[in-house]
Amino acid sequence: MISNQNSQKILNHIQSLRGISVLLVFFYHLKLKYFNYGYLGVDIFFVISGFVITLMIYQEIEKTNKFNFYNFYKKRFKRIYPVLFFILTISFVLVIFFQPLELFTNNLRVYFSSLFGISNLHYLSSKKDYFDTVFDDPFAHTWSLAIEIQFYILFPLLLFCLLNYISFFKNIFLLFLLIIIGVSFSIYFEENIKLIFYSLEFRFWEFCIGALTFFLKKKIKFENCYLSLSALLILIFFILIPKEISMPNIILISCILASIFILFYTNNNNKIQNLIIENKFLLFMGNISYSFYLWHLPIIYFYDLYFLDNLLRGPLLFSIILSLSYFSFKFIEHKYRYLIININFNLKNIIIVLILLSAILMISNLTLKDSYNNSTKLKLKNFIYSLNYLENKINYTNRVAYYKININGNEIYRFCTEDSEEIRLNASKLRKNCLKKGINNQRIFFIEGNSYTAHFIPMFNEININDSIYYNHIGGSLTDNSIDLINNLQRDYNEVVYVTHVLNEKYLSRLLEIQKKFNKDIKILILGTTPHIYSGVKPLECFIKNVSCEYDSSEDFNQRNLKSLDLKIKDVVYNNLNFEYFDSYKSICANKICKVFDKEKDLITHRDDTHLTIEGSLLMTQDFLRFYKKTFQK
Repeated sequence: MISNQNSQKILNHIQSLRGISVLLVFFYHLKLKYFNYGYLGVDIFFVISGFVITLMIYQEIEKTNKFNFYNFYKKRFKRIYPVLFFILTISFVLVIFFQPLELFTNNLRVYFSSLFGISNLHYLSSKKDYFDTVFDDPFAHTWSLAIEIQFYILFPLLLFCLLNYISFFKNIFLLFLLIIIGVSFSIYFEENIKLIFYSLEFRFWEFCIGALTFFLKKKIKFENCYLSLSALLILIFFILIPKEISMPNIILISCILASIFILFYTNNNNKIQNLIIENKFLLFMGNISYSFYLWHLPIIYFYDLYFLDNLLRGPLLFSIILSLSYFSFKFIEHKYRYLIININFNLKNIIIVLILLSAILMISNLTLKDSYNNSTKLKLKNFIYSLNYLENKINYTNRVAYYKININGNEIYRFCTEDSEEIRLNASKLRKNCLKKGINNQRIFFIEGNSYTAHFIPMFNEININDSIYYNHIGGSLTDNSIDLINNLQRDYNEVVYVTHVLNEKYLSRLLEIQKKFNKDIKILILGTTPHIYSGVKPLECFIKNVSCEYDSSEDFNQRNLKSLDLKIKDVVYNNLNFEYFDSYKSICANKICKVFDKEKDLITHRDDTHLTIEGSLLMTQDFLRFYKKTFQK
């Protein structure tokens, strides 16, 4: 039986386990070797929460024969929210001043959803694309806090019913059943990583393992420090070694090992146990683990954004995070956790709460709503941009933001995508905002494709020719949707040239299928692939840090077998008079070793591993003009 007399001892070994867990997560986010599975520290946290919350509720019911839900939720609120609000708000201020502002809106959404305990739902519903992976997310760790909050809301209700209306052994059976069902569903849906990663329904069983551990510990009298320590060491070893196991099974094994450590832990004064588990460092880390967890990712994020990697990175980051964590633990977390709060549900307090919620909703609406004509939002945006270091120092957004790509002054990701809402068509059924009209109707370049085609648009927008240029953005591979539109353009233009980027042989094959459905006189212009980076270089971080970064083009040629692709494209052009080919690669990278950011020239060619910046696209302008004169002005 777990009594109040040994609760401090229980707290100590639980706190040490918390300390180990937060260090695992920290090392994981540092991207240290051997800690690729350090994220499992979060799952250990879930087991701990299930155990501790069950202990708290059980002890109160055992002592008073009732459970005060109001006091429980008030204590949880004081435990979670003061320091959460403090750290997230400071982190968000850092976002305003120092983060690339193209990520601002998403960060604001996460900030609000974290305070409401639903950031996991935000990440679950968000549609991540290639642009979202350029940088890590300083708030990415808040998903686990949201799951904890949701667990704290729901679990006391479930446990109260179990303890009051169901026998002890039936509680064990039901918890075991919930675990089996949860694990089974996780294995069944393991292909949907986002679903099992961010959903409470697929994480609830981890908390149940903690709860089951508590009930078993009350009945199992066998305690053995060596067995407990062995489980902990096996857990750490399991996390450190590479493994070919599915995520649900990895999580299950980790949770079971953490549970065994708690289950068989003994309160004797074993020297080995005290040295490993109850040492002052791990207890200290356990005490500040919540603050440490909240601080660690934003601090790592901003450090890596501005400073070069070196041997001092790990120790320096640990020292900074440790200092901040101690400060927030002592002056925020510890202070408010034991603060006496008496809330009176009178009319005055209800009105104040409603006003605060209304203000939050108003701010959310102004800042998150996609409204390009909202003057208030524009003023707020301009104000935030005036504060941002990157905007003032290097004109960051105008140089590298993907949504700045435009045709004739109109942003293509606003007007020219499949789901664009602002559509105005001309007589040829072309979107007016996606058309750069030529002097005459001699020729139109109908450009269509995904993001790899889109990064040619700055080049097309820059060239000064008499022909019309039109862009239609599609999300994936080529489709048949534009066939009729393109064929009908021959009524309005003497020559129609269909233009798209060919990334690989599969895309080339799809283009040949599409071409068969075009009218016979429609020409095809293939835009050759541009350099990709395989060396781990992060162009935008080089740009922000103002250091020149290089890549080896031969690595790209070997990885993507570009020589074979080039030969097949040239073979298609040679055997079909309607095809032309602009090889753009050497316009960006003419040598074996090239730079994604050249400090001396202040030139950034790439936004990420595969996409060009506007500056990178403009490098192709002169070569394309020579190609154009040779090919289309014969």
